[in-house]
Amino acid sequence: MTANSQILDREGLLRIAALKGRAWRCFGSPGMTDWLTDVTAFFCTDGPAITVSGIAEYLDFEGEEDTYSLLHVDDGASDFDEAEKVGRLYFFYAGQRVIDVLIVRETIVEIRDGHEAWQYVTDIGIVFKLSAGVIAVTKVSHHTELLSIIKADTLEELQIDPPTNIWEDKLGIEYTIRRELIPIDATG
Repeated sequence: MTANSQILDREGLLRIAALKGRAWRCFGSPGMTDWLTDVTAFFCTDGPAITVSGIAEYLDFEGEEDTYSLLHVDDGASDFDEAEKVGRLYFFYAGQRVIDVLIVRETIVEIRDGHEAWQYVTDIGIVFKLSAGVIAVTKVSHHTELLSIIKADTLEELQIDPPTNIWEDKLGIEYTIRRELIPIDATG
């Protein structure tokens, strides 16, 4: 069986973990659509800020090369002033404390004729659990850079749609998709 993974690196996890305990301010990006989508978005607290980007990389584990999206986290909010100028800052749940941060991880397994052919493990989102409210950034697709920001009043109410993909069961080929929420700590 071939195994591939695209998960957040240690530096990205540490950047995300640094937001815990801070007061939430806002999120945004200069190119954010009315549907709260873009290929990059920043998230600000009363302390650190991070920028999450969707990056497409070429992988070949299904028998042909294709793009697969990866979440990447950088320090800061370098596009803040530009986003503010074009009115693309969003203040949902401003002032609430970041009490937890969770990674949304999916594992996709292709089973051919009863045998596992490949496994793909990927982080599809980051969930910020606030003292009141939840905000998440997720991949729209396994194959493009586009990200979506979603919000809910509670973690239980948060609806993260599966990223669009091309994996559909066929004769002799089936797919299993498992999703887990993984809390991160200050050590990443």
